[in-house]
Amino acid sequence: MSFCSYSSQIIVDNKTPIDNMFITSFMPYAPSDCVKVYLYGLFACNDANGTHNTIEEFAKALNMSTQDIESSFLYWQEQGLVQILDTIPFQVKYMPIKNAMIKHPKISEQKYASFNVSAQEIISGRMITPNEFYEYYATLESLHMEQSALLMIMKYCTDLKDNNVGYPYILTVAKNWAKDGVLTSMAVNEKLLGYEKQNEELYLVLKSMGIKRNADVDERDLYEKWLTMGFLNNAIIYVAKANKKAKKSVNFKYLDAIFEKYYTMHLFSILEIEAYENHKTALFNLAKNVCKNLGVFYEDIEPVVENYIINWTNMGYDEETLLKISNYCFKSSIRTLEYMDKQILKFYKLGIINIQSLNEYFDEVLNIEAQIKQILENLGLNRNTNNMDRDFYKNWKNNWNMPNELIDYATTLANGKTQPLLFMNKILSTWHEKNIKDVESAKLCEVKTSVAKTKQKSNYENRTYTKEEINSLFTNLEEIEI
Repeated sequence: MSFCSYSSQIIVDNKTPIDNMFITSFMPYAPSDCVKVYLYGLFACNDANGTHNTIEEFAKALNMSTQDIESSFLYWQEQGLVQILDTIPFQVKYMPIKNAMIKHPKISEQKYASFNVSAQEIISGRMITPNEFYEYYATLESLHMEQSALLMIMKYCTDLKDNNVGYPYILTVAKNWAKDGVLTSMAVNEKLLGYEKQNEELYLVLKSMGIKRNADVDERDLYEKWLTMGFLNNAIIYVAKANKKAKKSVNFKYLDAIFEKYYTMHLFSILEIEAYENHKTALFNLAKNVCKNLGVFYEDIEPVVENYIINWTNMGYDEETLLKISNYCFKSSIRTLEYMDKQILKFYKLGIINIQSLNEYFDEVLNIEAQIKQILENLGLNRNTNNMDRDFYKNWKNNWNMPNELIDYATTLANGKTQPLLFMNKILSTWHEKNIKDVESAKLCEVKTSVAKTKQKSNYENRTYTKEEINSLFTNLEEIEI
């Protein structure tokens, strides 16, 4: 079955019919989103089997959530204009408006005669419809609220808004206050007296936000919520001013999200909030400078702060150290935040966290580069150092523990060879195997090696062969294909 459809009592043609009673008796007082949903539903009913006749398509077309769509139809069901047939899937049937106008049971006119007169005097900007009057009666009956109490609430709402205020707003205020036990004129009066005491404080909050009017009910409720959470008025004004300065326009809902965050972080005083925000500003500035040093740009810098900067600062890195690392990464062709993060993790494992340890590390790296460069020059190699050179040197120093003087002596032996670096590595490998750690021992080893080679050569040149060996040699040569 389609999401929305007409009852059999409504005639469907190729136009979208809108009953005049809806325009005069319901539309002026209904929430704007509810009106949008109702009218779009009328349109959808003309094509009951269309692909757009689903709650998802409603939400997409009206830029609303499916929950808002459902809430709107629940509102119209209360007004008697629709009937919700099912919730899974959500299905709605539109009902004739004339039925909604006569659905309410008759209530004694004498019981509410005085109320009707007073209500119309308060809401002087328009005529109160029978349906609206019934909503007031139903609220009074269901909440067991005094008529005078509701009239006082109506007066408060018209003073706050204007004398054309819609009844859904009035009833919302009445129901919210009823939850707090405000059901009598005395209780309403006490509530309003409390509001009067807040007026000056709230006026300063609104003024700090650039708003020149009285606070409405929802805003007062949020203000009371913040006070209950533990925020003082001066802290609320400070936050309002700070956000107004950073953002062109702010409202209570926007501020409420901020106070919720501060509450979870246990930040209540101006001093605590200011310290956090100053640190937050510094983190954002640091993120921008790190990205600038790396040569990358992010339109929204907040993810950089959340995913990288905060983690690095929590590890103990300060601004100066991170900026120097970012410069180092750029010069080393490490030009993304991801690879900088990997480099920082390497530094962290090495215990390199502050600027002092970082400078010592860089000095050590430069010293090693200079030593490798000197070795290459001693070998007669006029070129830049490469990773193979660094790997050889790292192995000689860290794994084989070769002293510098022994490495220098090896260069004198390797100089002039076809591949001097490989030859040098072979020599040092031999010394490592024989546990040679000083130059004298190395020289003695080379002498012994030279004598052994000379003796081996001499033995080879002076050797005499037997007749059987000669015959075997020629036999092997004959078997080789040339």
